[in-house]
Amino acid sequence: MRERIENTLMELIKFKSTANNIKELKGVVDYVEDNLRLTGLTLRRFEKNYKPSLLVTTRDTLKPKILFVGHLDVVDAKDEDFVPRLEGNRIYGRGSIDMKGSCAVMMELAKELAAEKYRGDVGFLFTTDEEVGSKDGVQYLVEDVGVGGEFVIIPDGGHGFQLIVEGKGVLHLKIVAKGRSVHGSRVFEGENALDKLFNIYNELLTRFPKEPCGDPEHWHNTINLGKVVGGDSVNRVPDYAEMYLDIRFVPPYKVSDIESMVKETISKYPRVDYEVLSSGEPVFTDRNSPFILRFKKIAEEVLKKKVNFAREHGATDGRFFSVKGMQVLITAPYGENVHGDNEWVDVVSLVQLFEIFRRFVQKEQ
Repeated sequence: MRERIENTLMELIKFKSTANNIKELKGVVDYVEDNLRLTGLTLRRFEKNYKPSLLVTTRDTLKPKILFVGHLDVVDAKDEDFVPRLEGNRIYGRGSIDMKGSCAVMMELAKELAAEKYRGDVGFLFTTDEEVGSKDGVQYLVEDVGVGGEFVIIPDGGHGFQLIVEGKGVLHLKIVAKGRSVHGSRVFEGENALDKLFNIYNELLTRFPKEPCGDPEHWHNTINLGKVVGGDSVNRVPDYAEMYLDIRFVPPYKVSDIESMVKETISKYPRVDYEVLSSGEPVFTDRNSPFILRFKKIAEEVLKKKVNFAREHGATDGRFFSVKGMQVLITAPYGENVHGDNEWVDVVSLVQLFEIFRRFVQKEQ
């Protein structure tokens, strides 16, 4: 199995499947589809805004009991990063850990189940826009097409087989303030748009825990002022300004709660409005779920060590499933340098991931 996973992964890495490379996005999905076409599994291909996706299922359904989810798109990289290389137990190349390695495992598991004439209800979803927000991939497929699963496994997060069952929600906002421009020496006659935004931000800051917070996990709501635009001269009061906020939040908060807080704050200032750029609810799955407990037991048997639960501060595709009431587990093999130079994945851990997945789905027959 190791050789099969190695060969599949190295072929996947060769595709320069970045966000704007439509030809390569199509090509990498074609490769997966061609590999699985003769398995007898049910294949459904989707496309929205030139972003292809592929759903592979052991039964003719959009909602298998167990659904594995992976993305084949990667961030930009140098040309040499798309030339895979195997050194010892590591495969280097763009997407090796994020997350073409896990996709190779999913492909080989699908072929293995087909060869065994597997009778359970399992699916594999491959998308191509996770790195740019998943709007035309998972979000579209879950919300518009109806793809889902009773238990969704996303091998794309955490570090070295951590079991992530909680993830923060996200709200990205653009806040725009308008004012009245005058000479910088006569500020009393004008209306400074930047002042409004800084006042709003400082007021919002009081609604979030201050650092150091005392919690080593920092499992609390956070706010980041990521970008400010405004003003064109040192001696002129700006009449227009923008700021961009990145807010992360934990259960039981919801997007509507955070948005209401922002709306209440900006309502105190005239001629200020906001736009939601993106949002997602928190991910939460009960650690005592039978699915989670069984997966944890099998993982510990295969790895011969204890595996720990963890929480994810960043947004994942899990948010689209969790908000629909589906149970979500996020995990990943060993690897480093995500989005960086010399990205790599440990091949031994990919074989272990395969074995964990194989034993887990065998229990569902």
